[in-house]
Amino acid sequence: MTRSHLISHAARAGFLVAAGAALIVAPFVLALDAAALVTGVLVGALAVALGLAGTEPGARGSLSLSSQAVYDRGLALGLILSAIIFALSGQPEAMGLFAAAGLAALVMSAVTRYSAGTA
Repeated sequence: MTRSHLISHAARAGFLVAAGAALIVAPFVLALDAAALVTGVLVGALAVALGLAGTEPGARGSLSLSSQAVYDRGLALGLILSAIIFALSGQPEAMGLFAAAGLAALVMSAVTRYSAGTA
């Protein structure tokens, strides 16, 4: 394991579930507009589902490690794009929330080890 890849796939799954739950709750706590509420709930549910589907790679019903890597990068890109859309529509609070979540997802995907460890 190198210094740049410090997070195991199990820790990644836990972080995704926690981040997804936070994305579901945060728009309500911040009293954001309806578009941000719907986006937060949908993307948060997607993040929770990705976290649960990646808990045990190779097991029945779970995603392969290469699929997890692609989905994690796609989630980060989608969050950053949604932040740009919220910025263009004049919603700075929503932009800040989704930009922070997108950057966190991007960093998490950059430091996650997407390979099966040796026994």
